Amino acid sequence: MLEGLDLGNNEVKWIVTETDPMLADELAVQAGVPRVIARLLINRGIRTVEQAKAFLNPSTSDLHDPFLLPDLEAGVKRLAQAVESGEKICIHGDYDVDGITSAAVLVRTLRALKANVSHRLPHRHREGYGIKPVAVEEALEKGVSLIVTCDCGITACETVEFANECGIDVIVTDHHEQGAELPRAVAVVNPKRHDADYPFPELAGVGVALKLAQALVRYFGYNEDSFISKFVDLAALGTVADVVPLLGENRIIVKYGLEAIPKSRKVGLQTMLKSAGLLGKSLTTHSLGFILGPRINAVGRMDDASVALRLLLTNDEQEAWALSCEMESLNRERRVEQERIMAQALEQVHSKDLSSVRVLVLSAEGWNTGVIGVVAGKICDTYNRPTIMISRDEEIGIGSGSARSISSFSIIEGLRRCADLLEGFGGHAQAAGLALRLDKLNAFEERINAICAEVIPEERLIPSIEADAELSPDEINDELAESLLAMEPFGEGNAEPLFITRGLKVIEKRKVGDGSHLKLWLQGESRSSMECIAFGLGDKYNSLELGTLVDLCYHVRHNIFNGSRSIQLVGKAIREHA
Repeated sequence: MLEGLDLGNNEVKWIVTETDPMLADELAVQAGVPRVIARLLINRGIRTVEQAKAFLNPSTSDLHDPFLLPDLEAGVKRLAQAVESGEKICIHGDYDVDGITSAAVLVRTLRALKANVSHRLPHRHREGYGIKPVAVEEALEKGVSLIVTCDCGITACETVEFANECGIDVIVTDHHEQGAELPRAVAVVNPKRHDADYPFPELAGVGVALKLAQALVRYFGYNEDSFISKFVDLAALGTVADVVPLLGENRIIVKYGLEAIPKSRKVGLQTMLKSAGLLGKSLTTHSLGFILGPRINAVGRMDDASVALRLLLTNDEQEAWALSCEMESLNRERRVEQERIMAQALEQVHSKDLSSVRVLVLSAEGWNTGVIGVVAGKICDTYNRPTIMISRDEEIGIGSGSARSISSFSIIEGLRRCADLLEGFGGHAQAAGLALRLDKLNAFEERINAICAEVIPEERLIPSIEADAELSPDEINDELAESLLAMEPFGEGNAEPLFITRGLKVIEKRKVGDGSHLKLWLQGESRSSMECIAFGLGDKYNSLELGTLVDLCYHVRHNIFNGSRSIQLVGKAIREHA
């Protein structure tokens, strides 16, 4: 969230998370970890030795039994029946990374079981999110008797009812919030169902699909451990890209998936790694969330997401390379479109009085609905305000929008309170989609701002950096850097630890890259210099005189160069020491 932003100004608050020191001391002793690691664990809600060991040493053996999911047994029985009798099965995914990887997991599993399976993804611009009646009509024409949704379907009551009337059974697998009622499907497999007792409700859509496939593998008597090892690569990619908390089962999936992807035998994954310049490199959640994920998403944002699904399903290297090239081209188009929309959106932001605006509602004719969500997220992060971007269709008088929010305001709850002004909406606390008539846009903007004002006082809109701990220079050492490796993978719900150290002396400085980045050598009172790279903070160069004392907010990482390993600080913000 802070990446590439100049947050070292006086308007940004620096906050250190308060942690019970006695609890940290106790956990450090009992778990056998450094005190700072104990503090980090407590900051993430981990307070017992058992929780600490499970977090620091995740194992696939800790994954929950898939049959704990609601309706899973009914879903497996119906799917197995279709496999055994040769019925035509259609896997219906979604156009984002989570929906595409979910579909890939199920299609590949069913193909391995010799099922008669096809796949379908909705077109973002022609159909919008989820399964629609047109998908059922197509299935009917093709003689499909069973549709399995993934990453969608939990609110598709009317479409499922239509399928029932057509004699087509539906199994819903999803992870989104349910509506007032569940669709009348053969099975509705969702850990967030109101009646669910599943121990970990935060699975991504691909996690739910993985569970269904695992249970099907068990039904047919195949090795489940082997199955998990072969499909955790796709599951990790979808899980990271969907920005679900990297705790519990998600943490296990991503940890092992990051190890599996470089060795994956899936031609499409290897081709993507090559085209993205990641082949042979150690992967992190950043690799999945900010390099591979956007490439897959770009296909659905700009055109037909099925290109990405075909890439993840193909076993033909020539086809994989052609599809990967098409993906790269669409990703370049997405970047250009994103920059154009960002410039127009920022013009609107600058025209507003931010002292009186809680929610930024921005709109324009012709904004690409596949891109505005990304732009809304960047603006939300920059201005620390919920942001709603609406693409206007003046001809029909309808606006289609994407919303992103800050942690202290649930955008989906805000939209619920505006339901009478909207044509439709759905999503999560921090990300949602909506549609409304343009003649109600002004009333909507006024109401959503009033609702936000009830919830968030003005002072909480001031951008802030929340660090995990304040360290002395002596605490920044090899042991700390090594211990932090056990905290990986980092991501939503387990952010990379952020530290503050005050009173460091600037002994050398240099602009690097294209001049927008800053490299510093800093020194504490009782130790040699430490290297710091600060991305996006090159404009601080002139204000940091040699010998100046500064406060630094940073990550601690190991830097390996020419086979030599050293500690490197990755600066996120810097300011003069008071």
